[in-house]
Amino acid sequence: MTIADERFRELYDSYFKPVHAYCHRRTEPDRVDDATSEVFLVAWRKIDQVPAGTDALPWLYQVAYGVLTNVWRGAGRQTRLRQKLDAYGVGTAPPADEFVVMRQEARQILEAMALLKASQQEVLRLSVWEGLSGSELAIALDVTVDAAKQRLSRARRELADSYNRLEAGKKPSLVARKGGAW
Repeated sequence: MTIADERFRELYDSYFKPVHAYCHRRTEPDRVDDATSEVFLVAWRKIDQVPAGTDALPWLYQVAYGVLTNVWRGAGRQTRLRQKLDAYGVGTAPPADEFVVMRQEARQILEAMALLKASQQEVLRLSVWEGLSGSELAIALDVTVDAAKQRLSRARRELADSYNRLEAGKKPSLVARKGGAW
């Protein structure tokens, strides 16, 4: 057994119960074990950064808070997705003609999206598909909140322009695609 293995075993044996209790107080019962496991996975990966002695527990709490933040964010996305699905009447299929139109529109949106710069595609994916808020988007992009909002606005505008060009049957030129700044 290596020194790192011994250090981790000692850390786990000493602090599993308090970390598990911390997670239990802050999230749903069905997520506690996964969150606790994730905390100790981070500790294992960063064993050289874990403070010695009694400073280890506050460090583990800090990691647990980060893990739980991700859990909460994921739960929020699931809730929003359920609400969207409920609004569309999941479980009931649309009439065939509506389904065909929806598929065509989805295909055109994806085609329009493919015409955007990779950075614009990522901003849209993070915002729309991942459901990130403006402040979360700023963190993910490592920019200010205002810059994130501006990038999202530009990406939406470019997507709308690309979609409208496709809708009109015009293929955008490479000059038009490269003309956008940022």
